[in-house]
Amino acid sequence: MDAERKIILADDDAIMRELASAKLLEAGYTVVTAANGAEALSLLREEGADMVISDLDMPVMNGFELTEAIRSDAVVGETPVMVITASDRGDAVDRAFAAGATSFLAKPMNWSLFHHAVKFVLRANDDRKALRLARDQAEAGAKFKDSLMSVMSHELRTPLNAIIGFGQIIADQFSKQNDNLHREYADYIVDGGRRLLSSVSDMLLASDARSGPIALNETDVTLGVLVDDALSGLEKTLRLAEVAVSVKVCSRDLELCCDRALIARAIRKLVDNAVKFGPRGVDIVLGAAVTRQGGLAIMVKDNGPGLKAERLEELTAPFAQLDMSLRRSREGLGLGLPLVKVIAEAHDGSFRIDSKPNEGARAIMMLPKARVVSVPRTTDGEDKADRRVA
Repeated sequence: MDAERKIILADDDAIMRELASAKLLEAGYTVVTAANGAEALSLLREEGADMVISDLDMPVMNGFELTEAIRSDAVVGETPVMVITASDRGDAVDRAFAAGATSFLAKPMNWSLFHHAVKFVLRANDDRKALRLARDQAEAGAKFKDSLMSVMSHELRTPLNAIIGFGQIIADQFSKQNDNLHREYADYIVDGGRRLLSSVSDMLLASDARSGPIALNETDVTLGVLVDDALSGLEKTLRLAEVAVSVKVCSRDLELCCDRALIARAIRKLVDNAVKFGPRGVDIVLGAAVTRQGGLAIMVKDNGPGLKAERLEELTAPFAQLDMSLRRSREGLGLGLPLVKVIAEAHDGSFRIDSKPNEGARAIMMLPKARVVSVPRTTDGEDKADRRVA
């Protein structure tokens, strides 16, 4: 390996060049010498090298200037540079590292350690190159994955909408004919299409969130409309789980400026998450109240099994279901709570989860005061609307 390495040695002392060259050649390196920094820089640009060893005090171009010139060169700027300095010049070492030196050796030279120092610098540079390559590959892979996810999401939504739409038409037709068996089959098609479309939409939103802030379609909407939108489509899920959601909001007429579809989607995911990970018949409360700071807190609380404190942070990481094996008992990509956090932050808000084992969980999405357009006079911090949705 070392026989393939080429080192440029720059020193105006001919004896020093001779001794250092002999040690490097003995270790199996290819050595090219230069009497000053200018010659060394020219050799490096013309022939390239795996490493430069340079004295600091040289005529024409000293070691500091050589190091700075190497670091500013787009082609050879990553070449490791070991500088050699007198042992009584401690400030020179700081200056050399500030210029971009990789390592240094002090005079008088310890020739028994010289080869090992050179080998260490070369190996460290190899490791740095490998890490940089791995990082670049990981970044390229992540970018490709996000691009592929985005394209696939867009391409899948059109046929899925067609499947759902025509499935509903077929289901209605069977219903008119009192063909309950085939109506049930058609309903399975529609339900499956909707679940897949929801997953595709989640992946698209997650992809958009990774590439930058998600775009908001802001509009003024009342809290009551947001709650109705959120619970719409959950009727079957709630019925099968034997769950009734108790809605307690400060006022259905409270008006917000937000992305109606995204906020309703976030609330829906919180309710769905409470149903999915709670026992049959779990009690769920969907509440909302104006905070002392004038913002709005939207809460979904359940009396399910709860979680340990150390697991709470994991829940907002993408694809972080507690069980992500293919044999897991619950459906989903693990994107629900991470997307709620993304949606809240896109509205300049925040999201958190409070939970203790056997004490249920409480998920709270906070929207800032700037999002609250108007607060009805009846709002005094107490629940003004209380209803149950089965």
